[in-house]
Amino acid sequence: MRTPARRAAGFSVVEILVVLGIVIGVISTVIVGLNVAAGRARAANTEFLLNSMTSAITRFRSETGYLPLSLGDPSLLGGSGTPRGPITGPPTLGWARDGLGFGPMPVGNDGSPAYGAWGPQGRQRLQLVGSATALPEFLLGLGDRSQDGYGVIKPGGVLPTDATSINTPGYREQPTLGIRDPGRDGLWGAYVSPRQGTPGNGLFASRNLASPNAAGNSEKVNPFLKGKSLGPYLEVKSDAEVGALLGFAADGTPQVAKPGEVNDFDAYPKVFLDYFGNPIMYYRRGWVNGDPRTIDQSWSLADIVALRPARFGSGEDFDAMPDTAGDTSASRAARAAEFALLSIGPDRRWNPQVRADAEGFNEDNLVRFGP
Repeated sequence: MRTPARRAAGFSVVEILVVLGIVIGVISTVIVGLNVAAGRARAANTEFLLNSMTSAITRFRSETGYLPLSLGDPSLLGGSGTPRGPITGPPTLGWARDGLGFGPMPVGNDGSPAYGAWGPQGRQRLQLVGSATALPEFLLGLGDRSQDGYGVIKPGGVLPTDATSINTPGYREQPTLGIRDPGRDGLWGAYVSPRQGTPGNGLFASRNLASPNAAGNSEKVNPFLKGKSLGPYLEVKSDAEVGALLGFAADGTPQVAKPGEVNDFDAYPKVFLDYFGNPIMYYRRGWVNGDPRTIDQSWSLADIVALRPARFGSGEDFDAMPDTAGDTSASRAARAAEFALLSIGPDRRWNPQVRADAEGFNEDNLVRFGP
């Protein structure tokens, strides 16, 4: 009898495909798991950064008596509230570092906000009072003596070597991080005693960091300017936590670049970045009469749509200013808060005019309220 032929050793095509499918499935599962873990780690680091910034703001207020002012581009709040688009080339000194004073809104006879009298334009403008540049300004002091009264002036970004400059207090103030006390108006005199010849109150160019001369006119920055120095209040652990503000998208979203992504990085106003690369927004209650110690009672942080959660627990919400979809649900925690920090989360998207949209842009926003 003939002996049957032995089957050749090896795998069939079907077996190979099955094994490959299993391997690919395992790799895909591992990759998804790693991405989820990385996202959770970034979220946790962002939460820690928001907590650290909240503590730094509290320390700033304990020394000055007020919260950091909101800084930005006032053209965002003027007229139709149309944001400025991306700029080409380095900006002019001080751009997006002017005071964002937002005047009182209409109130009813009982003192509550009269939202109907605000009009759509007023409601839209209020959503743009968030600041991306204020906290690097006040908590770190990213500027020289000509900008915040502290540190050495570096012409062209280079430390001077002449004997006159070396002997000034500013030259000896190294490292340069820190600020001079912003004074009773919170903006180095830009509101209560603006530098003569400047176009308006609260502007970067109106900061009065000099002593008046014999004629009573404010000169350029006095190299021997004295006064209490403050900060820095926050420790920056890496360059990835600070970005450059390039401009604003149509909805007011700050457009930013990380170090190395744009030429002349140092020339741009700075923002704090979360661990997803988003600018961290700062909101504070409004103030009146140029006094940052006062509180504008005509609106609260509950009226800021971006600070509203996508979902509410029982008894956590109340009616506030309607968003553009007519939704009035707002957070009681926001109404009681004096300031707030916002990260737009892992998806790097938000809708500052609608609390909950179909795309879920705001569902992963991270919000931290201060007292």
